[in-house]
Amino acid sequence: MMPVGSDEFVATMGRHVSSVCVITTTESGKRFGLTATAVSSVSANPPRLLVCINVSGLTHAKIVAAGVLCVNVVGEEQEKVARSFAGMLGRDFDRFSAGTWTKLKTGAPVLAGAVAVFDCRVVERLQQATHSIFVCEVVATAQGQQEPLLYGARRFRQLRKTVVSRGHEEAEMDSLHFW
Repeated sequence: MMPVGSDEFVATMGRHVSSVCVITTTESGKRFGLTATAVSSVSANPPRLLVCINVSGLTHAKIVAAGVLCVNVVGEEQEKVARSFAGMLGRDFDRFSAGTWTKLKTGAPVLAGAVAVFDCRVVERLQQATHSIFVCEVVATAQGQQEPLLYGARRFRQLRKTVVSRGHEEAEMDSLHFW
């Protein structure tokens, strides 16, 4: 069987909804980062994530050199941070000026107020065409209170609360808000 064409694949993946993450690292005292959606849990014991990053970007080379990264799950109130690290605010915009940054164990930048933070050391790198798959051991975490920012259908999205009536009860449900 032949694989589908790149255009078809990209168009179809554009319909997939993912949480928005800013992947950061530090190398030689400088901070680097990018916006990504290709992040997934691998296992709980040991605690591992996988993070897919395009090899052509500067941050990729810095992660390889440093051996550490931080996955910052961006909240709905932090869309400017996501846009900044996606390069949407211009090439000369200081990406790290869009948020407040701290550190955990690895020294990689941690976004204050992020929905979730996974501070990691890289344990394996697999090469797949244009991307590296980094298998990362989680060495520290943090959790915030806001809802995650989502990306799907080539736009940033938000969860919205809807109320569903069930007889005498009302239940609050999360649903993806496509408008």
